[in-house]
Amino acid sequence: MLLQRDLIIRFLKYSLVGCISVGVYFLSVFIFIEKYHWDPVIGSAAAFIIMTIVSFLINIRYTFNSRFTQRKLVRFLLVSLVGFLLNVILIFFVVHILSFHYFIGELVTVLVIPLVNFLLNNYWTFQEE
Repeated sequence: MLLQRDLIIRFLKYSLVGCISVGVYFLSVFIFIEKYHWDPVIGSAAAFIIMTIVSFLINIRYTFNSRFTQRKLVRFLLVSLVGFLLNVILIFFVVHILSFHYFIGELVTVLVIPLVNFLLNNYWTFQEE
C-alpha cells in the first residue's frame, strides 16, 4: 500500500513538472514556428530539447529526490531520445501525412510521450544504484 502511495505521489509530482515543462515546450514551439516561421518538425524538435533540459533539472531533485550522477543523466537523455523520436515521428505523421495543423500533433505528443517517459524514468533512470 505504501509503495502504491509513493508511486502515486511521484507520478503527481512528475505530472506537475510535466505541466511546467509542457508550458516551456509550447512557448518555445510558438516562438520558433509562429514568430520565426520554422518548419513545425524542426521547431518542435528544438522545443523538445529545451523542455528536456528543464525537465531533468526539476525532476532529479523534486520528483525523484535523487542526486545527480552521470549515469542518471545518460539514462535520462536516452529516455528523452525515445521521447524525442516519438515526438518527431508523431508530428511528422500528423502534419505531413494526415495534413492536420501542427497543434493537433502537439496534443497527440502531450498525451503519449509523458506516460512513456514517466515509466522509463521511474523504473530505470532514477533507480538508486
